[in-house]
Amino acid sequence: MRNYDIHYLPIAEDDLNEIVDYLSEHSISAANTFIDELEGLEERLSMFPESGSLAKDRRLRSKGYRIAVIGSYLLFYTLQNENVYVMRIIHSKRNYISMI
Repeated sequence: MRNYDIHYLPIAEDDLNEIVDYLSEHSISAANTFIDELEGLEERLSMFPESGSLAKDRRLRSKGYRIAVIGSYLLFYTLQNENVYVMRIIHSKRNYISMI
């Protein structure tokens, strides 16, 4: 079984940096927990790339978007040629449909 490679789009990297910066301002512990959970999710997606749910939104689903949960955040990703592409990481209370 070959593991998938994980790749972040630049906008997803920006999302990640903003989340960690925000959490760090309020609680280093929360930021560290988020990072630990993200690393665990990356490991899971590498081995089981289809473990995230298919997006419920018809437009996102048609583009092959999957969603994985990290605490209060949603990680949106697609699969292509044994690669996981992280498209965005967005707080679950935001209107993510308009952001993607």
